[in-house]
Amino acid sequence: MASDIWNPDAIKEIVGGWADDDEKDFFKNEKGREFTVGYAERSWPDALEYGFLSANLGGSGKSIYNVQVGDTVYCHIAGYGFVGIGECTSTAVPMKNFKVMVDGASTPVADAPWKSEESKEKLDPNKEVFIEVAWKKYVTDINDGYWEKGMTTVSLVAYMLNDKTTHQKVRDHFGYTDSAD
Repeated sequence: MASDIWNPDAIKEIVGGWADDDEKDFFKNEKGREFTVGYAERSWPDALEYGFLSANLGGSGKSIYNVQVGDTVYCHIAGYGFVGIGECTSTAVPMKNFKVMVDGASTPVADAPWKSEESKEKLDPNKEVFIEVAWKKYVTDINDGYWEKGMTTVSLVAYMLNDKTTHQKVRDHFGYTDSAD
């Protein structure tokens, strides 16, 4: 129920709307936060190729709306571990509105050629939402994901950890530093 009340699209409609550029200012993230984003049963090679993560709005998928521009994302694939660290560069938008660059042209993600067309076909375009991610450190093969005993994950799509140990271990493993360090 709370997710229905705090749905950004519903709020925009209630208040009479605003320009897209104004929306970016409303939700501007002054201090980047750190999110683990679970990315299950989707194409990791295409997420790397086009710079995105996505989630289905069913279940905890709506939590991807919490990830804002400037947030650091730690991509976790259950059964494989952490596969990448990146920075969110656009807030969540429906699949029909998400565009990627193909041969220098802005192209709807649904029309872009994927390395795994089968994975793309499994996505429900009416329920899938995407965030844009500038990947900083990553593995190309999910089998090279990083996991060790004592690390923490939660069975949600996007969440912040109270204990910073897991994210620090991932940063150390990938050799990732940023200006916030």
